[in-house]
This record gives sequence, structure tokens and C-alpha cells, in this order.
Amino acid sequence: MAVIPVPGYQYDQRLETGIRPFDISRDLRAVAELISISFANELDDRGAAALREMRAMSHFGGLLGTLSRGAGEWNDMLNGFVWVEQGHVVGNITVQRADKYATRWQIANVAVSPAFRGRGISRRLMEAALNYATRAGGLWAVLQVYESNQIARHLYESFGFEPVGGMVELRAPRAPLVGEQPVHPWLKPFSASEWQPLYELVNHQLGAQAQWWRSIRRSDFQARFEEQLSEWFWRTLGRNVLYRRAIRNSSRFEAALLLNARRWRGEHVLQLWTRPEQYGVFDRLLIDWALWRLQEYPRWPIRINLSTEHRSAIDYLHLRGFVHVRTLITMRKRLTEDATA
Repeated sequence: MAVIPVPGYQYDQRLETGIRPFDISRDLRAVAELISISFANELDDRGAAALREMRAMSHFGGLLGTLSRGAGEWNDMLNGFVWVEQGHVVGNITVQRADKYATRWQIANVAVSPAFRGRGISRRLMEAALNYATRAGGLWAVLQVYESNQIARHLYESFGFEPVGGMVELRAPRAPLVGEQPVHPWLKPFSASEWQPLYELVNHQLGAQAQWWRSIRRSDFQARFEEQLSEWFWRTLGRNVLYRRAIRNSSRFEAALLLNARRWRGEHVLQLWTRPEQYGVFDRLLIDWALWRLQEYPRWPIRINLSTEHRSAIDYLHLRGFVHVRTLITMRKRLTEDATA
């Protein structure tokens, strides 16, 4: 297969060394293994699932290569570059559209094999990705990085990326004890069919700044029939129950909580959203209700992700015995002078 040149960079086709565009027909498996090594301690459930899909897809490399050449949506999804040393992929970067107008471009999977780090490969991959997004008419580039990854953050900051928001993950080894059931006249259950006020609440809390990496979608909250069936099935078997509670002011949600409580081995998962103007008003009520409900379940660990702006809830969870696990920061960079905030 002919190698498409990358402007400004060398690729020795005879030695198969240098930078070139990602080729799904032969690079997918190698990139999957590279990501697995580079992000072994960072992959969340969604990332681990994506990695499994990449490995499964790699068995159909030839077919995927044909599809990528004939379908625009495949090209959008699979854009990127690899760094090759004597035929072996040792570096990777993914660059793809973040919106249908191609004004925002996501940069992800910046990975270099441990044996080849410190040679400037990540920087040259970043330069290629940013040049690609700029030539494609992009106005902004956006990426995510864990706060603790100081080397990567320094690299991105050197390119002019600035933070625009973040999510903090907290975890407790077990549910702390709660006495009586918390009550409030506005605290009420809601059903899966009442997804619209929840969608509106989340959009209100996580404004445009917080959605730079990924916009909130209706499909995130509008449960499909098979999802509702699965929820009913596991609840009937007693494996886990999904509780929905909201602080309801008429038809509007002021705050809401989803609690996935498990009876089989695993961990309980909390999700909490609050209107910014209500921070510190209903946080304790909802958190204490969830902890009270968990008293009748096995004392598995509990996990929750919150916006870094939601300090009132974060501080209260710390008081309740939750500890900080990691913080994922979203960063953006202006690609052209025409970009507006």
C-alpha cells in the first residue's frame, strides 16, 4: 500500500521508519496493544470496552481497510498518525471531528512505547495532528488528560492548550452508616420515561465549557427498550437495582441522583447532578439518601464522578469517607484566529 506523505515529516518507506498516516488494515492491532500498555492504569469502563472492540476489529483488517477507503464516516473515525521504527508501530495519535461541522477536532490516544519515550515522538505526532486539523478547516482542537500526568500536561500546555473543565472521580471502600431515611417534600422518585427533565438538568449544569470534549446527548438519558428490559431483568434476579431520585420543583428537576446498587460482587455507582445555583442546597440530602439506601446492600466500594465545579458535593463526600481517585481535565487550543469561544 502506498504511504501518503505527511507534510513536513520524513518517512523512509524502504526501512519503514518515521511518521505516516494510520492504516487500519495493518495498524489496528498494534495500536490497540500500544494503548493497552500506555494507558494500563487510566482506562475506565468505556475505554476498556473500546480497547476490546479494537482488538476484535483487528481480525478484519483487510475488510476494514476497504471500508475506510469507501466511506467518509470511517475516515472521520479512523484519522490519525503512527510513528514506525523498522516496521514496528511505536507511537500513535488519533485526530477526529468532534462536531458535524468539523470546527472542533478531538485529539486522543497519544501513546508512545516505553522504550522510545524521551525522543520527541509525542511532540511530532501532536504537530502532525494539529496541522491536519487546521488544514481540514478546524477552529479548535480539544483533548483530555489526567491531572496527575504531568509530562503529558506539560506537552499540551507547550502547544497552547488551556483547561476548560474537568471531572473528578471519588471512591469509598464501603457505604458509611446513615441513621434515619432523609426526607424532603421535593425528594421524589422518577421513572426511566421521565428522561427529558433529567436531560435538561444535566445540560444546565454542564454548560458549553464542560461539553467541549463531548456534547450531552438525548440518547444518554433516553433509555432504549432493550435497556429498560435489561434493567427489569437484573432487578428481578436481584443482581442490581437502579434507583432514580430527584428534587422536583413542579416539572423541573433542581437536582437528581441515579444509584446503581448491586447485590453481586462489584461496586455501587452514584451519579449526581445539581443546578449550579443550587450547589450546597440539596447535595447532602441526595447523597445521604443514597448512602441510606445502600445500608441494605452488601458493603461493596462506591464510585462517583462529578464536575470539578461541584465543590459542595465533593467536599461533603470527602467528609463521608470518599477519597479522590483521579481528575480528568479537558483542554482546548485555538487553531485559527477566526475561532470564537
